[in-house]
Amino acid sequence: MNALRHGLAAATIASTDGDATTGDSSVEAMCQRLRQIEVEHVKALNEVDILSRSQDLDALHTAVRRLAALERYSQRSDSKLRKNIVEKEVRPR
Repeated sequence: MNALRHGLAAATIASTDGDATTGDSSVEAMCQRLRQIEVEHVKALNEVDILSRSQDLDALHTAVRRLAALERYSQRSDSKLRKNIVEKEVRPR
């Protein structure tokens, strides 16, 4: 549910000029989604690094769980993107 709230699993992705692209059928939108996930992944890695030096084990545990969830989500999105690319290559035009 967190990914939905933060837009990582949104059906549409708003571009910088304000229009939205459907993400389920567009390889470009899926690549953009993966880039967004990677940015969140780097933020989570930095948070884990900072918290690993602190005494706040609860916050560290939460940050590590978030990092693991982002990793799982990234793997599923990558798999979906690869499947979509293969389907587009197989379909005759």
